[in-house]
Amino acid sequence: MKKNLNLNYGIKTLFALGLVSLLSSCAKQTKSKEEMSFDELKEKTFVCIERKNHEGAIELLEQIIAQHADRQDIGKYKMLLAETYFKDGRHAPAHEMYEHFNQFYPSDKFAEYAKYKSILSKFYQTLRSDCDQTPTEEALKLCRDYTDTVIYQKYRRDVEDIKKTCVQKLIDKEVYVYDFYLHQKQYDAARKRIDYLKSNYLPNHPSIEPRLLYLECKLAKHQKQNNIVVKNLETLASKYPDSQFTSMGQALVAKNTFSF
Repeated sequence: MKKNLNLNYGIKTLFALGLVSLLSSCAKQTKSKEEMSFDELKEKTFVCIERKNHEGAIELLEQIIAQHADRQDIGKYKMLLAETYFKDGRHAPAHEMYEHFNQFYPSDKFAEYAKYKSILSKFYQTLRSDCDQTPTEEALKLCRDYTDTVIYQKYRRDVEDIKKTCVQKLIDKEVYVYDFYLHQKQYDAARKRIDYLKSNYLPNHPSIEPRLLYLECKLAKHQKQNNIVVKNLETLASKYPDSQFTSMGQALVAKNTFSF
C-alpha cells in the first residue's frame, strides 16, 4: 500500500514537472511584437485584418512603422495604418496619418486619396453648432487645400459638398452666438455677429442675405427700431418672396415670434 502511494506521488510529481517544462517551453516560443521580424509582424498584421481585429492590426502596424522606418515600401504600411485607424473610428490619428502620407509622398498614386481621407477624418470630428468649431475650421482649410490643387479631381465633388457643409456649420455657430446675445439683451454684441457674417461670409455666399435681413429684423424689433424692421421686410418681400425668412420676418410683425 505504501509502495502504491509512493508510486502515485512520483507519477504526479513527474507530470507536474513535465507540465511546467512544457509551459515554460511554450512561453519561450511566444515572441513579443518587439522581438518579431518584419515578416512575422506582416503576417500577423494581415491575419488580424482578415479577422477584423483592428486593435491588433493597429498595434502591429505601429510596430512595423517604428521598427522598420527605413524600408522603401514603408509608405504602404503607413497607408494601411491610416485605413485601419479610420475603420476603427479613430479619426484623429487617421487624419494625422493620411496627412503625413500626403505630405511625404506627394507623387504617390494614393496621394490624392490620402488628402481626401484626411478631410473626411477631420470632418467626422466636427461638432454641432453650439460647440467648439475648431475642427470645422480645420476641415474647411483642408478642403481649400484640396480644391486649390489643380491635379486633384477624383474626389472634388465630395470635397465641395464637405466644404459647403463646413461653411454652413460655421454660419450656424455665428447665428447661435447672435441668438444668445439677443436673448441676453446684449444688442451691441449681437450686432457684431451680424456684421461679422456680412463681412466674412456674405461676399462669397450671397444666399445667406435673406437670413441676415431676418436677423436684423429680430434685433431691430428688440430695440424698437421699427423703421429698420419695415425696410428689411420690404427688401425680403421684393427680393426673396419665396424665402422662409421672408415669412418668418412677416411673423415678427404679426406676433411676438423670435424663434428661427
